[in-house]
Amino acid sequence: MKIRLLVFFNLMLVTSHIAMCQSSSQNSVAIEKIWGQYDKYKEPAIKNRFMKHAEMMPLIQKHVDSKLLSKEEIGKSVRGRSINHLTAGRGKTKVLLWSQMHGDESTATMALFDVFNFLSSNDDNNELKRLILDNLELHFVPMLNPDGAQAWKRRNDLEIDINRDARMQVTPEGRALMGLAKKLQPQIGFNLHDQNYLYSSGRSKNSATISFLAPAYNYPKDMNAVRKRATQIILSMNKALQSKSPGNVAKYNDDFDPRCFGDTFQGMGISTILIESGGYYHDPEKQFIRKLNFLALLTAFESIAKGSFEKEDIKDYDAIPENDNSLYDVFVKNVMITKEGQEFITHLGVNRSQIRASDNSAMTYSGRIAEIGDQELVFGYDEIDASGLKFTPAKVKTMTRAEWDRLTPQQELDLIKEGYLFVKWSDGQSPTGAIKNRLLNLTNNAENTVQSASIGQNAQFLLSKDGKPVFAVVNGYKVDLSQPAKVLVNTYGY
Repeated sequence: MKIRLLVFFNLMLVTSHIAMCQSSSQNSVAIEKIWGQYDKYKEPAIKNRFMKHAEMMPLIQKHVDSKLLSKEEIGKSVRGRSINHLTAGRGKTKVLLWSQMHGDESTATMALFDVFNFLSSNDDNNELKRLILDNLELHFVPMLNPDGAQAWKRRNDLEIDINRDARMQVTPEGRALMGLAKKLQPQIGFNLHDQNYLYSSGRSKNSATISFLAPAYNYPKDMNAVRKRATQIILSMNKALQSKSPGNVAKYNDDFDPRCFGDTFQGMGISTILIESGGYYHDPEKQFIRKLNFLALLTAFESIAKGSFEKEDIKDYDAIPENDNSLYDVFVKNVMITKEGQEFITHLGVNRSQIRASDNSAMTYSGRIAEIGDQELVFGYDEIDASGLKFTPAKVKTMTRAEWDRLTPQQELDLIKEGYLFVKWSDGQSPTGAIKNRLLNLTNNAENTVQSASIGQNAQFLLSKDGKPVFAVVNGYKVDLSQPAKVLVNTYGY
């Protein structure tokens, strides 16, 4: 009898294990399918990073009207804009997510509205939706810092960093978040941010597109059950992201800071996960990174609802590389430079600064030389091996405004091949500032002011061999002269 019971018990264990594996496989298939269908969930009203509070409110109301979300106002910003708490789901596990506590960090806010569209839809992915909404009670605070979003700045209108206000709670926005957390007492929290797009995943050429942190709750950086749970959830998201953007995941340094909400919430018993959206090649508006956020959050919800994150080994967290500042927009290696009567071979790092539009609804770029000299383990989103090439100042081409207006991209590229990067109008003053969808710059000067490589100098130069341009760096963008003409985001007028 004992043998029969033992055999029966073992069969039950094997059957349970197979069922669990099949369930896990099915859910992985579900997430993969949803990734392929992302465009139908992507909120079409959000076209770029610069959504404002007034534009967000109708989108919230849409999901309140659909009965997915309930809404309450938990406070007002310094300027009197509402701070909104949204709730979805009926499960036992409470999860709190807040985004844009830094006003110019909006990637996750965009992704949250994509998640709302997914959760409110009625289609062939209903099984996963039911799993999430039946097991989780989701609480969202999108755009915690609406004044910062309006002005496209990090801090609130008291000029205080809300994420350094967990202890003193000077800001009304910080008080609203802390009050909500104390009232809800969620088991899990997601602190959703953006980071510098020039961060790399370790000392590598891979951008840190998504970075995670399970914050410490004390100075010794101890690992308790609360922090362990946050770490395990991160590992489940990391696996999903590695399948779509391998090598582009990093983690933050976990030094304890009692001013920060993540560290503070971890100490309050809320398993808190920091997600930072960095950079990705040719994604200045962070639309692919938005999609990665969507994937990460749905993966996390699934793993929390199923409890599957508990199988993750926290030792694997150590294998995620740390953020490193190892990237330039353009890295030029082994270029010959003549300066102060000396000729030498060195490296150049070029970065593009971001310039806000006057209404804070768009961005243009201005490239400058950031570094000159030998550099170890640094990389570029774009790289140029300039071995055998010489840093060459560009020429100024004079033409009428009508001739400028008629130039095609190919004609502009041909002028660059002749050594020109600037056009001066012969019949009037040309505009200054950003010039969109061109390859050449405008100038009101008869000669190019960029004559040598200097730190802080505008990144407008040629790389030539035997006097013939091979590459150009135009306003901080790499232009390969052997490739077809392709206009830039913007050049510049001087």
